[in-house]
Amino acid sequence: MKKVIRYIFLGLLIALPIYYFWPENQLTPGQKIDRMVINKEQRTLEVFFKGELLASYNISLGSNKWPHSKFGPVFSHPVGKKTIKGDMKTPEGFYIANKYSKGNYKPSLKINYGCDTCKKGGNILLHGPKEPWIGKFQRWADWTDGCIALTQTEIEEIYAALGNSCPIEINP
Repeated sequence: MKKVIRYIFLGLLIALPIYYFWPENQLTPGQKIDRMVINKEQRTLEVFFKGELLASYNISLGSNKWPHSKFGPVFSHPVGKKTIKGDMKTPEGFYIANKYSKGNYKPSLKINYGCDTCKKGGNILLHGPKEPWIGKFQRWADWTDGCIALTQTEIEEIYAALGNSCPIEINP
């Protein structure tokens, strides 16, 4: 039994750094994007220019730790449309993503969801993790408050390829 545990530990010790550093699809420097599509069920963000798919990214979504019970938050998958501020769900529909340089996550893109009333949602962003060194491991759980999360490198890449804004479609 000790031998099996040792082999599992050794396998993880080798596999985790390979996963973390394995290169993925990237936009080439200077490339532009004019449309983004998020598929919540597949946990993907696709970026396009003039109808051509340029890259696809794995994402994390809202944690949907709502409603709160006396024992703490009730965890479930971020399925369904955002219906109320604080429900932790990622919205669905057609929006505009704008470059955003305020807040804790820099750089980030702000989705124009609920900006006029804030009764429905408020600040929904595309952003990286709070701790950039987490990298791809942030994908292992839906952890945001309704935002769409990428690695720090990925959000910087998309931010650089975007003009000031672009349409974004968020599908179930």
